Amino acid sequence: MKKIYLDHAATTPLNPLAYEKMKPFLSDLYGNPSSVHELGASTKKAINEARRKISDLLNCKPSELFFTSGGTEATNWAILGYADKNPNHREIIVSKIEHHATLHTCQYLEKKGYKIHYLDVNHEGFIDLKDLENKMNSNTLMVSIIWGNNEIGTIQNIEEIQKICRNHHVILHVDAVQMVGIQKIDLKELSFDLMSLSAHKFYGPKGIGLLYKKDGLVIENLIHGGMQEKGNRSGTENVLGIIGLVEAFEQSCKSTETYKKHLHELSSDLYYRLKEKLPSIRLNGPEIGSNRLPGVLSLSFDHIRSFDLAFALDKEHIYVSTGSACNATDIKPSHVLRAIDQTRILQTGTIRISFGIQNRLDENEYIAQKIIDCYIQNKE
Repeated sequence: MKKIYLDHAATTPLNPLAYEKMKPFLSDLYGNPSSVHELGASTKKAINEARRKISDLLNCKPSELFFTSGGTEATNWAILGYADKNPNHREIIVSKIEHHATLHTCQYLEKKGYKIHYLDVNHEGFIDLKDLENKMNSNTLMVSIIWGNNEIGTIQNIEEIQKICRNHHVILHVDAVQMVGIQKIDLKELSFDLMSLSAHKFYGPKGIGLLYKKDGLVIENLIHGGMQEKGNRSGTENVLGIIGLVEAFEQSCKSTETYKKHLHELSSDLYYRLKEKLPSIRLNGPEIGSNRLPGVLSLSFDHIRSFDLAFALDKEHIYVSTGSACNATDIKPSHVLRAIDQTRILQTGTIRISFGIQNRLDENEYIAQKIIDCYIQNKE
C-alpha cells in the first residue's frame, strides 16, 4: 500500500542536497568551533561562510543573524530578550492565532505583570489593522505576528503591519517559520526588527533555527554560558544543523515560484475534488489564492471527530494532521479554530492537509477517495 505524506506544515523531509553538504560534518569535520586547532578552525570557518551565505539570501548583515535550536527558541528569545532589556514598557500586542511559542511566552510574561493585548481575527484569520493601531500606546513594548499561519494558512498583510509599527516607533517580531520557499524575504525592503525561522519547515534538519535581529537592537541573552554567537547565544554550535539549514534555505530560494505553483495546483485540485463529492465540507481560513499559504488546507467535516478521521486515514497510510503538530493530541478545538469562530465547532472534525515537493497531482484522485471513504465510514 502506498504511503502519502500530507503534513509538511509540521515538518518536511530533508533536502538531498542539504544532506550531502551535512555528511562531512558527521565524520571528518567534527571539531568544536571554539577550539583553536585546525579541526576547530575548519568548522568555525564553515559557520562563518554559512552565515554570510544566508545573509546574502536574506539581504541583511551577517552580524544580524543568530543560529538557534529552532523557531521556538528564536521566538522565545525575541520576546523575552527584548522585554528584559526594556523593563519600562510592559504591554505586548499579538494575535489570537499565533503559534504556541508566541502565546505561551506571552502568558509567561503575563504572570510577571505584563499586559498582553490579543488581537481578534475575522473568520478568515486576518487581524484588523485599525484594531492594531488603536491598541498602540506609549507603554507598548512590541508587536509579534505570525506571517503565515501554520494551521489555516492565513498570510497577514505584514507590510501594512510593519508600517503601523514604524509610525508608532514600536518594534515588530515576525514569526516567518512557514514563509520560506513561499515568499521572497528581503530584509532591506521589509525592515523587520526581529524574525524567527526554523529549518525543518523548509527541507532542512530539525533542531536548528535562526533569529534575525536588526543591528542596533539590543536584547538580553536567553541562554547563558560560553561566548558562542558573538556572546549572545551560548552552547557549542550545531555545525551540522547550520550547514543543512543554509543549503536548504538556498535551494528553497531558487525554486520559490515553481514551488508555490506546485503547491497551489495540488491544494486547489484536491479541495475541489472533495467539495464536489462532499458539498458540506468547509475550508477554514482564506479562499485559495494569494492570501493563503499554498498547499495548506484546513478542512472541517460534520458529525465526526478530528482524531477519528485522522486515525482512519493513518490506517490507509495517508498522513495528515488534526491541526498544529504542537497540540495534535489535544481533543479540544484548537485556539486557531476558536479564534475564527468556526461554524458548529463542537460538532465538526477538522484535519489539516499540507502538501510538499514530493506530492504529485496524479495522486489526488486516490487521496480524495480515501478521505471520502474514511469520512463516510467513521461519521457519527
